[in-house]
Amino acid sequence: MRPERIIIGIGNSEVLKSICELYEPFNRNHEGMILRDIRSAEFTKYAANCMLAIKISLMNELANLAEYLSVDIEQVSRGIGADSRIGYDFIYPGCGY
Repeated sequence: MRPERIIIGIGNSEVLKSICELYEPFNRNHEGMILRDIRSAEFTKYAANCMLAIKISLMNELANLAEYLSVDIEQVSRGIGADSRIGYDFIYPGCGY
């Protein structure tokens, strides 16, 4: 496992040290450990999953439309990905979940 970030919900500051030690073997990016209250951490996880699903689903729908319109979706993907706010991750149609 090489997570980009580890989001941890902490409800009790007394367990913080133990939690950090537990996750240490997985935390290769030491700035990648994000501590939040429990509800915010949980909500962050749901929001991140939704954002990824939306990105993948949108690209699949654009691919369907591109096929209907005889548009090269690979060229479209490269053009979209060139925008640094979007990037190239998860913008290629296909099975993504």
